[in-house]
Amino acid sequence: MQLNAGSLVFLGLAAFSSLANAQAVAFGQQLQNNDQTNHWVTWTEGENACPGMQVLGVLTKSPCDQAFSLGEVMYTLTGCSGDSGAPTAILDSGGLQIGGCSANDNNKINCHDGLHDIIKHGTCVIVTGA
Repeated sequence: MQLNAGSLVFLGLAAFSSLANAQAVAFGQQLQNNDQTNHWVTWTEGENACPGMQVLGVLTKSPCDQAFSLGEVMYTLTGCSGDSGAPTAILDSGGLQIGGCSANDNNKINCHDGLHDIIKHGTCVIVTGA
């Protein structure tokens, strides 16, 4: 198969278009401003985390292997090492890996509601499916 310049440009645009349409799920921890228990939370990256979050289990347990939904799509984080380890991948509702996760953030998000704030720990980029 021969590729000419036009074919390469088309392939490059198709790859860029796929990346531009990639979705991402952010994850972090909810910080209660009173004596309530802190929890792991997820939300759609790029959207407001403060009403848009999905609450997972308590922070002393791993965020992995807990199904959650964002909109109408079900996900599960996976690949955590121990109870405090960050996820390394994200699965769809059928248990297939659809993306990878990185834990390089520790950004505090002020929710302005007086109940809690969020610390973002990382992002999972969905590269297939969903």
